[in-house]
Amino acid sequence: MKQKFNFLIIFISLFFIACGDDRIDSSVISGGSNMSKEAKEIEQNLDKHSYADLADVFLDTKDIRFDKEVLIIFGKNNCKYCDMLKDIIKKDDELKAMIKDNFNPYYINISYSKIHNIDFMNKKAQLSTNNLASIFSASSTPTIVFLSKDGSVKYIYPGFSPKFDSLVKEVISKNSSMGSYEAIDSALKKL
Repeated sequence: MKQKFNFLIIFISLFFIACGDDRIDSSVISGGSNMSKEAKEIEQNLDKHSYADLADVFLDTKDIRFDKEVLIIFGKNNCKYCDMLKDIIKKDDELKAMIKDNFNPYYINISYSKIHNIDFMNKKAQLSTNNLASIFSASSTPTIVFLSKDGSVKYIYPGFSPKFDSLVKEVISKNSSMGSYEAIDSALKKL
């Protein structure tokens, strides 16, 4: 009986200790959509870490511009082939110059969610990373997309190419599409 009484005393004591009238600091509770400006900025820039070694080549994906042809490489975290492709670009200054001279190049990391402002054909659209990747069926990485200035697809290469420089040169040399991309072109024009 004494043991049951001791247990009851301990249980009641814990109840009162745990149910103290301490106020909860509202700064530790997520504000949901009331995220601070700084937190939103950090969230929108998480992807930049994935191409930090190539920040001299790739543009910020927040604003995707079509004043030149566009190169988009869809990658993701822990993608061995994405890292191999970035290493090829990183080690080849001639390739870097060719990419920067001929394209607005973007590395879009599908591991992160971001809003991309797309400006082409006198249209402005906002797409999430997932929506943008789904237009190009970029579920496997890397997926390499070349777009003309008018937003139509020139070529899509789903996968890693150890001869990436040759691929870039070939796309640059072509003035027209190198495949049949009507469905994707149609989806882009509807934006």
